[in-house]
Amino acid sequence: MRDRISNNVYTGQFAILAFISSVCFKVVMLPQYLAATAGRNAWLAMLTLVLADGAALVCVYAVTTRVDFRALPAPVPLKRAMMIVVGATCFTKLVLFTGEATSYCSTTLFDEGLWRLVLAGLVPALAYLTVKGGNVLARTAQIVIWFVAAVVALNVMFAESAGSVFNILPVRYGKEVLFSCDKYLAWFGDFSPLLFFSVSGKKRKNIVPVLISYIFILTFTVGVSLAFTSVYGGGGVLVSNAFNKLAIFNKLSTLLGTVDFTVVCAWLLIAILKLALLANAVTESVCSFAGGRRYVAITVCVAAGIAAFFGIDNPQKVYDVMTGPLRYMTLAADYAIPAIALVLVALYGKRAYAPSEVSHEEAR
Repeated sequence: MRDRISNNVYTGQFAILAFISSVCFKVVMLPQYLAATAGRNAWLAMLTLVLADGAALVCVYAVTTRVDFRALPAPVPLKRAMMIVVGATCFTKLVLFTGEATSYCSTTLFDEGLWRLVLAGLVPALAYLTVKGGNVLARTAQIVIWFVAAVVALNVMFAESAGSVFNILPVRYGKEVLFSCDKYLAWFGDFSPLLFFSVSGKKRKNIVPVLISYIFILTFTVGVSLAFTSVYGGGGVLVSNAFNKLAIFNKLSTLLGTVDFTVVCAWLLIAILKLALLANAVTESVCSFAGGRRYVAITVCVAAGIAAFFGIDNPQKVYDVMTGPLRYMTLAADYAIPAIALVLVALYGKRAYAPSEVSHEEAR
């Protein structure tokens, strides 16, 4: 029987998912990593790759307004190869970011020794959202984004000036910036999971919401990087959880005490959605070869949890793997494949090869 899990979304929902997917893990550990390699010009590395992400977003949106990635008009061997690359890349990122989310919770909210309990709670929540599918993720994101927007607005309105413009000067686009762009590719290219969505509705060709979303992505990620460098300067290499550390510079803190708990809550909400997007992409990739979506989704989430469990015990090893040759999978999955998919759709229209592959066994 056909799986009735829906990945149909409206343009506004797609734009929100794109924002959450792109911003979430760029404002936690990444600013520290970029500061270690690019110094005060870390924001230039962030800017360069976010601009590249913009080109990928255009391709992904153009494809999803025409056809679901599972019904891509391409020969079966080519489509399966593309599914494997996207699924494998999303799984490696799922493991990486599950580890980062767990570490963030354990160090920010709890005693660091409780990370195992954090991971044990995260995996079932992630599995539940993945089983529900893309449409539920989109509707959840529509609700969550209002809380996130309120938290960001609150922190911007009451931000306390604590940085110095001299910490980001002089501006120089040198080889260290290019080195950072190359080394941290795995933290970019966030839109391939959205290939499995189908944008529907009368206004599906309206690119304005997606353009607005990208403007916010660009402003937010580069702005956080600039603020982080201006506040911490060369000491940024020692400061993790950038977004949370910036939130402590708030005028309300003198009256109410620390208010960064709102930032932590907002980030956790979008982190779970981001992880579910990755898990959903892996699930859809696997289900293009076999049915039983519910069981595949649970297996993917449990496998990611197990891999993250061993990775958190040795975070340096995970870091080395994701900054090693494996990072170049991002170039294929997140930049090359969306462009290839767009070319195929432009050449062959909506005609899909092997439409039976689109359906899965109905989740019982």
